[in-house]
Amino acid sequence: MNPYREQIVIAIQDMITTRHNLFDNIVNLSLKGELNHLEGFVDVGETYEFKMNHFRGVEDPNVKALIKICDVIESKIFILMDENEIDYNEVDFEL
Repeated sequence: MNPYREQIVIAIQDMITTRHNLFDNIVNLSLKGELNHLEGFVDVGETYEFKMNHFRGVEDPNVKALIKICDVIESKIFILMDENEIDYNEVDFEL
């Protein structure tokens, strides 16, 4: 892989990491605020996989702002991948 393409892949991977971090903040803000009734609904040792759609109806303006940022980042990731013909197996979406 040429150095320029390699740097694009690194940039995309950094964007994926940023999007994951923002999503973690969306979950945490929501569970501490508007969705606090869900705190503890999963027992210790169990896991539950939240999706962005779980939070799209939240009224908290901070959560809404973070969702918008995630949406923009996600859109730009796919634009960069498409414009540079980067295949899905070249990046790690499952950090």
